[in-house]
Amino acid sequence: MTNRTDSQTLIGHPEGNSGPSPGAVRRRKWIIRLLLSVVGVAIALLAWQRLADHVGFAFASPLDIWQDLRENMWKSKYLEQKGLSDGGGYRVHLLATVWRVLIGVVFGAAAGGSLGLLSLPIKVIREVINPLAAFFGAAPIFVAAPFFLIWFGITPWAQVLMVGFYTALLMYIFARRAGENLDAGYVESAMTLGGTPASIFRHIYLPGTVPEIAGGFRIALAGAWGLAAISELLGAQEGAGFLIKFYATAFVVDGMMSLVTLLGLVAIFVDRIVVFGLSYLIRWSESGRSLDL
Repeated sequence: MTNRTDSQTLIGHPEGNSGPSPGAVRRRKWIIRLLLSVVGVAIALLAWQRLADHVGFAFASPLDIWQDLRENMWKSKYLEQKGLSDGGGYRVHLLATVWRVLIGVVFGAAAGGSLGLLSLPIKVIREVINPLAAFFGAAPIFVAAPFFLIWFGITPWAQVLMVGFYTALLMYIFARRAGENLDAGYVESAMTLGGTPASIFRHIYLPGTVPEIAGGFRIALAGAWGLAAISELLGAQEGAGFLIKFYATAFVVDGMMSLVTLLGLVAIFVDRIVVFGLSYLIRWSESGRSLDL
């Protein structure tokens, strides 16, 4: 009996003294994070309200924005009078922006990520694309916006192509960097065991670079929302950026800030969905377990 008790004490699990389960620890951490997030949002809203009270009509308060969204989100008489809506309110314009961002990001990420990974084993791709990536990567992100509008006109596809172009550029850079940061020992071991270039690319580069590429995808997605709004400001017939430009000329401050707030909330919502999917996809890695931080 004494030997049994001593052995339990040595391994740190004395009888009748079990700690909280891993599930309970995770739930506790989740509750703490949720409470801290609620406190942070409450502080931000209070500071926002105080600032609006101090500035006056040139800065809409959270209550003003809430009232504007209630009146114009699903159906807007004001926009109908101005000929900017057929009865859908902000919803139609917001969905147009979301559609352009998602289409551009998906195709841009696929093209840029693929070229970035293929440039590692294929020297020709690297030599051709690297100078272009260096040039456009050093230039401000909005420099090409007027050219896209001139070349493709004021059409939705002009905004889609611009978002896709810069997403592809960023994903190419992130994919190449992820491949270069991959431990060379894995590749050398695979070559020693007789791995072909195709099998090394499939079994080493692809799974080994996905965690780092996932972080780059979130950065590209975050930038795509602002890029889409700016492109709509420069020239579009619908979209959140288009309405923001109209409200700016009409000096409708609460409408402007309502659309900016909506766009930010949608961006956060989409990012949470992406984080959930990527966390499951790369759940085997440390990056996958900490991606939602």
